Amino acid sequence: MNKSTANRNSPHPPTAFHSYFFRFVDIESVTINTTHQLLPDVSLSYRLIVVSEGSGSIHIDDSCYPAITGNCYAVSPGAKLVITSAVEEKENLHYFSVTFDIISAQSDDGMRHPFANNKITIDPFVRTLAVLRKLIALKHPESEEEHLSYHFRFQKWMHTLLKQNIIKSETVTSLQALEQSVLFLKDHFNEEISTKQLAEQAGIGVKQFIHLFKQITGVTPHEYISTLRIRKAKELLIVSRQPLAEIAEQVGYLDSYYFNRRFKQITGVPPRVYVNTKQYKIMSMSYVCALLALGIKPIGAPAYHLGYYAGRLGQNITNIGDKSFFYYDRMKALKPDLIISCDTIDQETQQQLEHIAPIVTIPWMDLHATEHLQAIGDVFGMEKQAKSWIDDYELKRAVAHQRIKSYVSKDETVGLLVIEGSEIYVLGDRNAGEIMYRSFGLQPPPLIQHLLVEHPNQYGRKVEVEQLWQYEADRLFVIVYGAEAALTYKQLQHNPVWRQLSAVRQGKVQTMDSEKWIYYDVLSLSGQLDDGINILAKR
Repeated sequence: MNKSTANRNSPHPPTAFHSYFFRFVDIESVTINTTHQLLPDVSLSYRLIVVSEGSGSIHIDDSCYPAITGNCYAVSPGAKLVITSAVEEKENLHYFSVTFDIISAQSDDGMRHPFANNKITIDPFVRTLAVLRKLIALKHPESEEEHLSYHFRFQKWMHTLLKQNIIKSETVTSLQALEQSVLFLKDHFNEEISTKQLAEQAGIGVKQFIHLFKQITGVTPHEYISTLRIRKAKELLIVSRQPLAEIAEQVGYLDSYYFNRRFKQITGVPPRVYVNTKQYKIMSMSYVCALLALGIKPIGAPAYHLGYYAGRLGQNITNIGDKSFFYYDRMKALKPDLIISCDTIDQETQQQLEHIAPIVTIPWMDLHATEHLQAIGDVFGMEKQAKSWIDDYELKRAVAHQRIKSYVSKDETVGLLVIEGSEIYVLGDRNAGEIMYRSFGLQPPPLIQHLLVEHPNQYGRKVEVEQLWQYEADRLFVIVYGAEAALTYKQLQHNPVWRQLSAVRQGKVQTMDSEKWIYYDVLSLSGQLDDGINILAKR
């Protein structure tokens, strides 16, 4: 059999490199700013949108993507496209729009290309920019030779995009399939599912599936499912008051006797002994002060959450990290029974924690600090204790609200700024705003007041120095957090924009102790009520 016959009879389908030809239509260099009022644009051809400068948003049909320098998005024929520049950005948004048609050499059955309403890879970006600028510069070739060279340059670039994207999207390795199986089991561990079903789902033979699964997890699929089930059972035993039979069924065991046996095999004690005799070790990722307010002392917590007002209550709690890093070895050594976490933890950290102990997640931004406390009270069956603490706090708020009237005029506006590193934030009604605006009833600047009517319970927003005039207030309170922030504030005080602010010109700017005011928890809020009265009394 000769070579050409072998190729014709090959059972493997042709790749996209052999099946598609790209017909160049047009290329445009586009600059837009925040004043543009854009209507949806629809094209009969494919398009590539390559962002070269600025930032904004790209809307393709009902999906929204970030328009960030270096990003590239493919748009299918007939899709509605709207591109907007970021409102807060001073720079314009610039992008290249490349329009082309795809001509298939055969039926599209079974074939895939990466140019359908999706973000695609362009690497390196500098080389892509050079190609696009060259295509713009030579957009109208004069001779046939130049015309051919122009289209060859375009085809070569498209071949590079195919090489970077089609292989990436179509090559799913066995290990990647196994990782998907592991993720699937985390959500479906309580269902009846066999190793054979998992292998079929991953498209791998059973023996190979078990071998690769042990490579990733260190145990067999059956052992992994049992571990997930018992871990969830331990969580339910700690935080709920359900009968054992209900807990067994909830984690996937219809036979209570078998559940008891598996629980003892894995933990060393039966469920009833575990729940009745164990002194639970709690680790907190975000809510250490709420736990302390209920008389629960966690064994470990990030240093950042042990605020000023935790005081002696927080002594001897092991430091397990800070805002940007965690000591996972310390966490494992503590051997917690339960982790109290929040929904702002990133996925990588979440996966690390899942290997240490069961996790109870309490929403961070969706709840106020007192609601955090109530939620933790619900978890540990301490609803009455939580309500009692909150009732005392609300009474303290009411007294503070009355006292503050003698220090601040009801028509006076009060602005709150936080400087962290080199960045400036104007606060809303959370953190320090919880005390100043919601507890004391002080008036925020008009723009902040308008924003809070539309979206209450927000931390605030980052602003540039040039935008500060938009948040003019009769009085300004500034929280300077950290050494770099102190330098930023020192430089700010020499800035002409800052010096023109009404509160600055009238000498009505006060700094607030960041150690007392940067934290947002029930213990800190209670202490801030007292400190806030002292600050406002110093007029």
